[in-house]
Amino acid sequence: MAALALVLPVAAASAMDLREAKDYVALEHARCSSWFLIMREVASRSFPPGLDRNMAMAQQQELADIAFKRAAEATTRELALERSKAAMQEMMDRMQRKLENLPAIADDYAFSCKALIDEPQSRLQYWLDRK
Repeated sequence: MAALALVLPVAAASAMDLREAKDYVALEHARCSSWFLIMREVASRSFPPGLDRNMAMAQQQELADIAFKRAAEATTRELALERSKAAMQEMMDRMQRKLENLPAIADDYAFSCKALIDEPQSRLQYWLDRK
């Protein structure tokens, strides 16, 4: 029993602190805001003009806005904007500035960004548990 008591404080001490975990989640939100903006552009090119196109674009814009707002709330608006711009630049470079090359980044962002929007607390817990 005494050995267990010695191990627990060390394990707890090596876990990430809340401030650092929130910063990682804020960075991910900033990146996802750029992903959703790219997806808004995909929607604008994928649907003919009309209600379906407008709704798809509005949905992606709303997700981008939510992600950016969360990034800004966890840090600052300026830092969130800086991170979003850097993420957009990196994504566009990887896609060689062509939406046809979306698969080059889709695996990195499609599911993880949706999960982040749907379950931000789960992602925060992931970082808090990370050593």
